Amino acid sequence: MANSSERNACRPCATAKRRCGKQTPQCQRCRRRGIECTYPPSKASSWIPCGTFIAQGNSSFTYSTLQSSLSSPLSQVTDGASLGLDLSGPFNGLWNDSLASTWFTSPETWKVTHSPQGEQRTFSIIHLKRQMAKLHSCIIQWAEEGSNAFVHPRLYQTRFPRCAQDAYTALLCYIHRTSSNERTIMQIMEDRIKQLLADHDTSIGNVSKDSAILDTLEHIARVQALLVYQVIGLYDGDIRLRHLAEASMPVLNNWMVQMVEHASQAVCLGSCIISLGSDEQRALGFGLPDFAHCENLPWYSWVVAESIRRTWIVASGSQAIFQMMKQACVPCMGGMMLTTRKGVWEAPSALAWVKLCSEVNVGLMQMTEVDKLFTEVTPEDVDDFAKIILDLQFGKERLERWGVQIED
Repeated sequence: MANSSERNACRPCATAKRRCGKQTPQCQRCRRRGIECTYPPSKASSWIPCGTFIAQGNSSFTYSTLQSSLSSPLSQVTDGASLGLDLSGPFNGLWNDSLASTWFTSPETWKVTHSPQGEQRTFSIIHLKRQMAKLHSCIIQWAEEGSNAFVHPRLYQTRFPRCAQDAYTALLCYIHRTSSNERTIMQIMEDRIKQLLADHDTSIGNVSKDSAILDTLEHIARVQALLVYQVIGLYDGDIRLRHLAEASMPVLNNWMVQMVEHASQAVCLGSCIISLGSDEQRALGFGLPDFAHCENLPWYSWVVAESIRRTWIVASGSQAIFQMMKQACVPCMGGMMLTTRKGVWEAPSALAWVKLCSEVNVGLMQMTEVDKLFTEVTPEDVDDFAKIILDLQFGKERLERWGVQIED
């Protein structure tokens, strides 16, 4: 196979008489425009591509380098989801999302798992109310700080879909409500829920008509928006808002499923948070962001993937808590994988994230196996979100025996 310097330009670039970067499987120009990229046949050669990919600057990582870094206790927890992380070079066109995100977007990582049959836990009303208060505080945190345990600081930094904007604005109004305007605020939230459902033309139990044309970020945004309204409606709303929130629970379940299915089939998750919306893309004639962003795409892809999984966990958990408050036993919606290593979610940059992933195992694991954390790692190694999951599943006393102090 000819190398990039010997290879002829791809057919679309040659036809347009434009310079071709000659990257495979798509050149940068074709990738940016979302068009098929094909090359004319080239003469065979004995050149064999190297298995090392440039990550940042002059640093390089290989599968063997990353596998050897998995000697920390968390590496034993991952159970097969080890960091098969290929970090490719942003400046030479070697970057390939399907390689760089293997460890967090492989088919296994999108599976919804359930606890073993017959394994049921009972929770006291006090425990459920404490979890309810945590969930409520988490929603409020998004409005006050711009992020929380399932809304990553980078998720809406470039694009902020309208449905998420509406939910954010309504949430701010809710936080600053007074006894004089509370009824008005609740009416605003009721109208926003109805508008969200109307915008997506959905009937409970049916697939919304526009779900096929939404991109990944829009799927996340509508789930998170409806989740915000539901948490307020189910736990702190008036009777009308609670009725509407409860009635829309099947819709949220459908949207959650569609969000995960769409993400599991996406070619490049990270592109959705650094590119323009579909209408702007068509108007300007390009799809993916400019070449300068490519070095951060593996991190952006992880941000999106982890946000999706955490959003699923929080949404399914909120509904389970509400149902358990009404009746003792409820069907389990199942859990997804989550990153349990402290500091990964909080990484401030792509470079910091890459460095952390190359030095330690991030502890990507199924919710049904989080009990392994009690015996394999110390509380100091575990992410706050993972501790919330442990608290929800095993209770305050079990965490305190492990060494975590839980505030009431």
